[in-house]
Amino acid sequence: MIMQNKRGQGLSTNAIILIVLGVVILVVLIIGFTMGWGNIAPWLSGENVNTIANQCEAACSTRSVYDFCTKQRELKASDLPGGEKSVTKSCFEFSIDEDYNPYGIEKCPGLCPSTYVWVASEAECVGEGKDMVPGQCDADTKPGENSICCRITN
Repeated sequence: MIMQNKRGQGLSTNAIILIVLGVVILVVLIIGFTMGWGNIAPWLSGENVNTIANQCEAACSTRSVYDFCTKQRELKASDLPGGEKSVTKSCFEFSIDEDYNPYGIEKCPGLCPSTYVWVASEAECVGEGKDMVPGQCDADTKPGENSICCRITN
């Protein structure tokens, strides 16, 4: 007895796609647990410049002193000053540091109290919202002999 038209049940397209996705997820999990998640994280996380700029703008518009002046935020970008991949500062610190002007984090006038910082030269302490105030900065944090104590008002 010879059987003709013998057909078996094949795998559907959906089943094949699900198997491939399952294998990819399994490979990512194996790599993550064996090599460490730190090696995979750079592929998963990208730049967040717009997110940080929007958060800072919202903190300013709602006049949230803590969120704008104190809360530390991690800015991630490929072209940060000094070749860094990420920098953690407050919105206030980003807004007064001229290196971060291209990232769109604007100043929020009148929100933060005065901040005292050491600067390298008198020229860095002259201008909008800045003036020299000897004796106000913490002497233990003085970076060099010729450093100048500067008050930054926002």
